[in-house]
Amino acid sequence: MPLVPSFTVAATTSLGQILVTDTSTGSDGAITDRIITVSRVDNSILGTFDFPLSAGSSINISPFLTDIAVNISISWNNSGGASIYNANNIYAYTQYGENYFYSLTQQQQAQPFFLNDQQYFKNKSKLRVLLDSATQAIAVGKDVFSANISISLYQLMLSNPTLYF
Repeated sequence: MPLVPSFTVAATTSLGQILVTDTSTGSDGAITDRIITVSRVDNSILGTFDFPLSAGSSINISPFLTDIAVNISISWNNSGGASIYNANNIYAYTQYGENYFYSLTQQQQAQPFFLNDQQYFKNKSKLRVLLDSATQAIAVGKDVFSANISISLYQLMLSNPTLYF
C-alpha cells in the first residue's frame, strides 16, 4: 500500500518547541528522509528541520521565538533529495501567551486581591479570549490570517504588562 502522508503537531512544555508526529499510513521503500519546513503566512521560511527516519515517528523541533500562526509541511524524500510525498498543516503556536496567562493565575494565588481589580480581570479575560480566538481560527476556520491578528493583539498586552496587569 503506498504511503498516505499525514502528521500532527502539538506544543511541548519547552517554550518555542513543538512535537511533530508522523501519522502516515502505508509505506514506500524509496523514502530515505523527511524534511519539516515551518513557514510564515507570507511563505518566508522560519526554519527547516531534518526528520530522519531513524528518529522514529516523532521529533521535537524549536522554531518559535514568539507566538505565531504558521504553515508546517513535511516532505518525504528519496535518496536523491527529491520530494516524493508532501503534507501540510496550519498551526497556531500560542505557548508564550498561555505561559503568561498561567503566570497571572499564579499571581492571583499569591495576591488574591487582584481579582477585585476590575481592570486586571477585564484584561485577563481579554487575554483568554484572544488566546482562544487564535487557536479557534485554525481549528474551526483554517484561517492563519485571523489567528495572527489575535496573536498580535495579545502580544501587545504581553509586551506592555504594566499597562494591562
